[in-house]
Amino acid sequence: MFLDSFRHLIEIEALKKENQQNSLRISSENKRISDLEERRKKTLVLNENLTLEEKSLKLTESQNQIEDLQLRLSKLTSQLSLAVTEKEQIAFENQIKIVKDEIERLEMLYFENLEKSEEFLALIQENNEFMKGSVNTLEEIKKEVKENIAKEEVIIENRKKRIDSLTDLCHPSLKTLYLDLEKRFAPKAAVSFLIDRKCTACHMQVDSVLAHSLDEGRSLETCPSCSRLLIPDTARIY
Repeated sequence: MFLDSFRHLIEIEALKKENQQNSLRISSENKRISDLEERRKKTLVLNENLTLEEKSLKLTESQNQIEDLQLRLSKLTSQLSLAVTEKEQIAFENQIKIVKDEIERLEMLYFENLEKSEEFLALIQENNEFMKGSVNTLEEIKKEVKENIAKEEVIIENRKKRIDSLTDLCHPSLKTLYLDLEKRFAPKAAVSFLIDRKCTACHMQVDSVLAHSLDEGRSLETCPSCSRLLIPDTARIY
């Protein structure tokens, strides 16, 4: 009495699994967009951080300090030539040494930071080029994704119509039970095969009377353990 309906259920479950694959492809298509958008967001943040780091090097400030010290050195050198006493000469020479050492220290720091600055600016430029180029790429991907998703949705919708048609062909009692269990188990399958008296979902073994009645399609049975609707293996034999 129920074998034909069981066969309809087998096809319904197969169609649902195929629709799940299409849904995964839709998710994958959407991910193409989200991945690129996320990369663009991260690139913007990275550029902001790089800009802040480059500014923190304070190259202009260091350069001004070096220029000020060089002017001071020039003045001290002139004053040294005008020193009258040995004591004055030594004092100027000590000051000149201090200034030269400071200039040397600042110049070393300046050139180190200059190298870092060039690296930061090169990265910023590279990121800017990516941001500029990815605008068109993103629009192209969105267009392509929209078309691909539309195709997948048409396939899914056609399968859903087939599923609805097959569901209506099922025996009313089986249809009611199946739809109730489908809501309960969603998104997992609400059905399981009974093979060698074992439920393929939870591997619970049922008694021979239930198995025999189910195999002949004379009754509707649910697994005593997992409560899924049992489909006899005989329903797969056409």
